[in-house]
Amino acid sequence: MQALEVLRNGQPLVVAGTEDAVLLSFSVHMSIDGEHPATLDMRGMRDLGNGRQAHLEWIQELPLGAGDEICVTLLEVEEVTPPAEDIASDSDEHIAAHAAYESQLASGLPVPRALERKQPDASLEILVGDAPVVATFDGGRELVTMRVDWNRWRPERCHLSLRSFSVKEGLAREEGKNWLTASAARDQVVLVRLGPGHA
Repeated sequence: MQALEVLRNGQPLVVAGTEDAVLLSFSVHMSIDGEHPATLDMRGMRDLGNGRQAHLEWIQELPLGAGDEICVTLLEVEEVTPPAEDIASDSDEHIAAHAAYESQLASGLPVPRALERKQPDASLEILVGDAPVVATFDGGRELVTMRVDWNRWRPERCHLSLRSFSVKEGLAREEGKNWLTASAARDQVVLVRLGPGHA
């Protein structure tokens, strides 16, 4: 089956996948005022049949430190790490959480607040192939997000994205600065490095 293998500083962290996976999504989030230089998430969705799906979660907001190296690789495997959460989209739990989210959106967008610039020199480097790309808080931006997304409709590769944006841009769902849009083939390693953390 297809899976995303994630290593942290050369040590296995998770092999995320299921036989009926629809989507696998790895992400790293960096905030200029974060308690940690960055956090890591590993999520997905699977097909339950009859038009039903389930939300999967392997890792939620795992703290990362400056200097950490994360390797993400799309692999064909026989064994995977079971998800920590497997919640059907039509379950009472998911329906209640979605209703709370919709209610929050209906009440209007939150007012952007200024973030304390605890780690203005932090950076997130992505290397896939030969040319590294380094995202920073350039231009007064406060958040950096990178993603590795796989779906069953293009099973032979993953989509990569690396963006930075301000809180205001994020709340308005604006794109911010696009540092990288690319793809990685099966067995191709995506290397993520965290630059200096707290100044």
